[in-house]
Amino acid sequence: MVWLKRLFVLILLAILFYLFLPVAKELRNLGGVIREASWAWLLAAVAIQFISYTSLAYLNTLLLRPFPGNIGLWRMLAVLPAIAFIEVTIPSMGASGVVLRARLLGKSGYSAETSTFTLAMEQIFIGTMLLVVSLLGLWYMVSIGEIRRFQIILLEVIAVILVLFGGWIIWFGRDRLQVIRLLLRLNEIANRWREKYRRQPVDDISIVRRVEEFYRGLAQMRQLPIWPYWLPAFFRVSLDIATLGACFIAFHYIIPVGVLLTGYGLMLFVSGLASIPGGLGITEISLSVIYARLGAPGAVAVAAALTYRLISWWLVRFVGFVSWQILEVRDAKNKSNSTTI
Repeated sequence: MVWLKRLFVLILLAILFYLFLPVAKELRNLGGVIREASWAWLLAAVAIQFISYTSLAYLNTLLLRPFPGNIGLWRMLAVLPAIAFIEVTIPSMGASGVVLRARLLGKSGYSAETSTFTLAMEQIFIGTMLLVVSLLGLWYMVSIGEIRRFQIILLEVIAVILVLFGGWIIWFGRDRLQVIRLLLRLNEIANRWREKYRRQPVDDISIVRRVEEFYRGLAQMRQLPIWPYWLPAFFRVSLDIATLGACFIAFHYIIPVGVLLTGYGLMLFVSGLASIPGGLGITEISLSVIYARLGAPGAVAVAAALTYRLISWWLVRFVGFVSWQILEVRDAKNKSNSTTI
């Protein structure tokens, strides 16, 4: 199974490199494009990304509010980059981030189940907003005639299937016992594979406990209005896109909003196909190829893509390394002081 994933990533990289070849011819202009960059707009991109990440932190504090525990916005701003850092340092399909999130939130009084539930809800809200962005990008492509009739029909069929599947999940999820029976059956199948590859099986009790905690969390969230959750999710995604737009403007190219949304949505799709954390490498190439194909000058597309990833991905993880060390030292001091008292 692992070699299949690696083979798929290699094929995807080969396709992207092939599409990147026409763009590579313009790389001789990259040095001049970078030298003429507007530092004011680069700083603006960093500021926009900070507000975007603050929105994500605020969404998490809102999701945690109904549960026992207490965490402020600034601590959450330190926790999230630390989780992003550990997920890259220890690639484990996100499991390392889940564990560190539970550890750091546990020091603020939250249970592991609450930590996992709020993470799932965060991904639902953010994922929904990303889906909206992708659909807006497709709508723009349709409106300018870049998608043919048979492609439109295919997209409509896919959309209908997704809507029906989503409706079925909501209908199925209303019966908690039905969900538990399905998950226990899936866990039984998964445990057979784990035993085959000599991995630790997951007990049924932990599955049931997590499901019960999830539904308790949903019950508590239903007592509050839902719009406050959508608002920071919207700002998180829209400002992340604005960061990318600011990177293009920094290299003196004003990109149309429709093109910006389309490229961002396609980037999400391509990087999501890869099994590499954060689409590392693939995202940078795909962003350059996509925007060059959508009309941006090749050198500008490469410069904007690399700058955007430096700000939104690498900078966040560097901050995460620093913030993790600070959190650990501060928590150790607080524990020592409480023990002394």
